[in-house]
Amino acid sequence: SSSFLAQSSSFIEYFTHQRAMQREWRLVAAALAANVITASGGTSRCPAGSVQSREFDEVEFLQLRGERDAVWGSPGSFIVRNDTFLKDGVPVIVRSGSIHYPRIPREYWRDRFQRVKALGLNTITAYIFWNFHEEQEGMFDFSGQKDVVEFVKQAGQEGLMVLLRPGPYICGEWDQGGLPWWLLTKPGMKLRTWNDPYIAAVDKFWGELLPKFKPLLYSQGGPIVMVQIENEYGSYGNCQENPDDARYMYHLLDLAVAALGEDVVYTTIDGGEGMEPAKLEAGSPWYRNRTVVATVDGGLSKDYSHGFVNQQAFNAPGNSPKMWSELWVGWFTPWGSPAANKSAEEFSEGMLAIVRENASFSLYMAHGGTNYATWSGANQNSAEGPSGTTYSGFQPDITSYDYSCPISEQGRQNIGRHGGNLFAAVRDAIAVAYGPPKASFPPPKAVSAYGAIELPDVATLFGNLEDLQSCDESVPEGAQELPTMEALGLGKGLVLYRNIVGTNGETMIVDKANVKDRLQAFVAHSEVGQVYRMDLGDSLNISLPAGKPVDLLVENKGHINYGTNIKEQKGLMGQPPLSGAYTAYCLPLEYSQVSALPFQPRQGQSKGLGAEPLFMRGTLQIDGPPQDTYLDSRGLDKGYIWVNGHNLGRYWETVGPQHTLYLPAPFLQQGANEVIVLDLHGAGTNITSVEWPRWEPVTRKG
Repeated sequence: SSSFLAQSSSFIEYFTHQRAMQREWRLVAAALAANVITASGGTSRCPAGSVQSREFDEVEFLQLRGERDAVWGSPGSFIVRNDTFLKDGVPVIVRSGSIHYPRIPREYWRDRFQRVKALGLNTITAYIFWNFHEEQEGMFDFSGQKDVVEFVKQAGQEGLMVLLRPGPYICGEWDQGGLPWWLLTKPGMKLRTWNDPYIAAVDKFWGELLPKFKPLLYSQGGPIVMVQIENEYGSYGNCQENPDDARYMYHLLDLAVAALGEDVVYTTIDGGEGMEPAKLEAGSPWYRNRTVVATVDGGLSKDYSHGFVNQQAFNAPGNSPKMWSELWVGWFTPWGSPAANKSAEEFSEGMLAIVRENASFSLYMAHGGTNYATWSGANQNSAEGPSGTTYSGFQPDITSYDYSCPISEQGRQNIGRHGGNLFAAVRDAIAVAYGPPKASFPPPKAVSAYGAIELPDVATLFGNLEDLQSCDESVPEGAQELPTMEALGLGKGLVLYRNIVGTNGETMIVDKANVKDRLQAFVAHSEVGQVYRMDLGDSLNISLPAGKPVDLLVENKGHINYGTNIKEQKGLMGQPPLSGAYTAYCLPLEYSQVSALPFQPRQGQSKGLGAEPLFMRGTLQIDGPPQDTYLDSRGLDKGYIWVNGHNLGRYWETVGPQHTLYLPAPFLQQGANEVIVLDLHGAGTNITSVEWPRWEPVTRKG
């Protein structure tokens, strides 16, 4: 028909002008099959005088028009054209911020979205944490706190678009960068490349995960406008030089397209700044290819142009909207290092510069939250932090993921170095170009100091191994090595190696390089020494009395989440430091085990060096509706805290810089609240609920 010919003709002219990708040319071919069309500036597709036409049936016509409208930018479309994001055909700057569902109580998700909107953002960036959903192989959990589908839905209900980052690797200062620990037990396993056992595990997880998001794509009426493939892959693999790495990335895209289709923008992310940024061609095989948009990341800067130049040189012409997918406004904090704390001036300067670029961006982080339980990760490769700070060696992350970002761990407007308001600095810089945010900042959540909580009931770790252990494996005399945690089927917590013969009064030499991550040595249940992998020196000599069993308790402080050593396992490596047979006990510190311990009234003071690890239990009584609070670890040493079954994470009072654990109101109830503390050195008799977090300068490293 003539109307169809007119629409198709303009359609062809557009694609000829834009030099569109091969898939789109196939749409043109469909029109040519029905009509003879000479594209403007192109060539005739059939000989003169051979004009033939036929009527398209309605279904075929509507299908073709629907695909054409999606390309042009019809309602329900989010696409890239002329180096610009188009939402429903209208140019849009993506102003996003990262926010992580496992780090925020589910009851606070919507509250945090509203605070993000008050920054002037229109999008959230969301990792998906593989090991959070598949802690044990083949056992998937997307319920309750792990209901990421509901998280995305709520973001959409609050008027926010979503940049989804399903990994499978995410980094994020999260245990093993989101990869499950059990991958390390597979023979022949190579992570993050084309490797049969790894690909098989990825296929199963993404096969379970990705279809859940098809109804939530923007083209389907949902909030998801972009999906990222892998994460900073150029800092680990090299698609340019290693065919297996490129094949891996191609495979991930194939999986995503099979589950989600093509009506979403696919992206990658790699270093766009720094002295040695990861090259985009190392992290993405899609050089000058419209299939995937390569984006960049890096810290706050006065000038982002070099990153965008790299981005445009790599992407296909017209397919390179300026996108800084991680703008590191803050930084992570390891145990034994000063707390990350940017200034409002740094925030303002860096945000004004990105706004002047007329570029899309995503703040990392907008709101950080908390590394509950044992989910915090660790860095090992040397890395440049804020203001030139250099982290080297093993750096386990603290429990707070406040990140010195605009919205604090507790949800308030964060205050930076010199007392400046970090939230206001970001909001005001964004408003310079895009006007004041329409959303106002919700009132802060109330905080209470409930005072001292006595811990009168106790249970020893060594006296309750049968109740606490999930495995006990014999290691014969003469064994060349002790089993790792992962080999024992343990991905978190503690492992105890018990030398069942005892010693002859010898000196035990522990090589620091074999300790992953922190070891305490006990003789007859009394501590005689400790080794932390970040201690000075190469080894520790511990004198042991004769004739008594020796216990070596090793704590996993978080699998490495960044760099080439993410494959590292935990426990005591190398040759056993004492001769004789051992028994290895797995201690996952599950609440179901901890709460069932036979607590007894405390007999005297159990505190200080020489004491054994001790569980302590008390009650926090709350009259009236519960409010947020913090638990101060003053008087304790190192360990874990549970409240009403919620593991609040690790504390390390004797190291810092964090000395309080955030306890959100949803974890509490009116009336009696159970509090359990495991102190690995048996220190303390109480813990105190306070109104404000306590941060102090670090006086020792571990």
